Amino acid sequence: MWGYVIIGFVLMWVLQIILSSYQLKHYNKTLKEMSQRNSGFLGVGVDKRRFGVGSVVIIVCNKEGVVTESRMLEGVTVFQRFKQNNAIINEHIDKLIKVEHQHFSNATKMAVDKIYSQMAL
Repeated sequence: MWGYVIIGFVLMWVLQIILSSYQLKHYNKTLKEMSQRNSGFLGVGVDKRRFGVGSVVIIVCNKEGVVTESRMLEGVTVFQRFKQNNAIINEHIDKLIKVEHQHFSNATKMAVDKIYSQMAL
């Protein structure tokens, strides 16, 4: 009896590893697509929670700091995929931090902070 339980847990663990690798490939593909730009800055932010919905935000902005592309991944399963985040397109990154923006999150703040650090170089 215990042998079946152990085999079941091992199979679930292997399935989790396989599905996580697919999600990682999707993340890397999305990041590569968004980094194909002539000029501007890219920022990635992660809001990882032990329990509850986590999120990853990728923001691309031009040299003036205006968001040209943004994608967001939110969820608790490995089946989630990046979706366009049109709510912040054409917004200046200063506005995302100063105003309590409707789609503002810790992940967005982290992505904007990374863009600021690139701009400072």
